[in-house]
Amino acid sequence: MTDQPQFTISSRFTNASGLVVGDLPAPPAGKRGWPWTVGARALPKCQRDGSPWPKLSIVTPSYNQGEFLEATIRSVLLQGYPNLEYVVIDGGSGDDSLEIIEKYSDYLSHWVSEKDSGQTNAINKGIKQTSGDILAWINSDDIYTKGAFTRVTTAFFDDPKSIVVYSNRALIDENQQVFGCSPLEEFNPPITPYLVCSETAFWRREAMENIGLLDESLNFCMDVDFFCRLLTQGKFKKIDDYLGYFRCHRLSKTSTVGDTVGRQEAEAISLKMFGAIMPDRQRPRRLKALFHFIKHPSLIGIPYIRTRLSKFSLRL
Repeated sequence: MTDQPQFTISSRFTNASGLVVGDLPAPPAGKRGWPWTVGARALPKCQRDGSPWPKLSIVTPSYNQGEFLEATIRSVLLQGYPNLEYVVIDGGSGDDSLEIIEKYSDYLSHWVSEKDSGQTNAINKGIKQTSGDILAWINSDDIYTKGAFTRVTTAFFDDPKSIVVYSNRALIDENQQVFGCSPLEEFNPPITPYLVCSETAFWRREAMENIGLLDESLNFCMDVDFFCRLLTQGKFKKIDDYLGYFRCHRLSKTSTVGDTVGRQEAEAISLKMFGAIMPDRQRPRRLKALFHFIKHPSLIGIPYIRTRLSKFSLRL
């Protein structure tokens, strides 16, 4: 097998804002719903006080995740957000990732497909290509919820002192079926476990500039280290909502690397930052999860019931 060709494209496309479904390439056959045939409502050009929307920069690191990458890309582009910058950093994938990226290249401000030294390096490379006021990264097997960017920027607008906005986490399987949710406590180290999920977290550039980029010496818990360092810069705001879906599948980094590496890195970070080890797991909150299914019926409640019914019917 020959080496995958390496590509670097910097199109600096400036019209990836306020897109609707009809603006994007057609989704694959059989794909329906969010983010395939349904998009978020396009926002007005200005915020409610007449000021422009802050520039929002999103980075997606990817390597051989072609099975899920297109859903991730569409979940970013179809937010209807008026001031969006989107960067995709691929590590020289050998699957169909490059074909998918090229399919959406007209809507990316920058993309690259070349060998790198891993996920953390890819995220940092992407961040260096951005210029937004608010930043985030989303991995290439996760997706944002519909309207996530509206809820995030509204939270920043309502609470200007917050430097990070994050939320609860919804869980999907390989087929994008909702099978659970994680209603999280507020992150309060070292009392609580690490409770900031990267697919739900957004931060202000000015705070990041004070602490630097992600630590590339970390293989698993670079997010723990990064958000713990950000915590030294100001207020975290958790909104009682769902901004992202975390995909669980057999080839995910969580599944292939395992808990041992992550636990060791997290313990070292916690001891360094807080002088104590954070709990490694949140207490089960089944009643709270049930309440969230009822509170968010279209987002997680009804899809969860459909998932359970479909799995039950397959066993009959």
